[in-house]
Amino acid sequence: MNYKELVNKVVAYLKETRAEAWRVVWPSRQYVTAATIVVFAIVFLVAGYILTVDFIFSRFFGMLSHTGLR
Repeated sequence: MNYKELVNKVVAYLKETRAEAWRVVWPSRQYVTAATIVVFAIVFLVAGYILTVDFIFSRFFGMLSHTGLR
């Protein structure tokens, strides 16, 4: 493959990529905002659950270590 063929293939690729980018259907701002809020809510719920379970287990195993049951 010579230099001219390579340049032609790269140019064709870039033209096809640009044409495909125009066909992309982007989500609306309202949808993105709602989806972001849902993601943050789920992250905070899961973090709260993990925090609660960690707290319970640390208290439970802390009581076991103080009673001499190792």
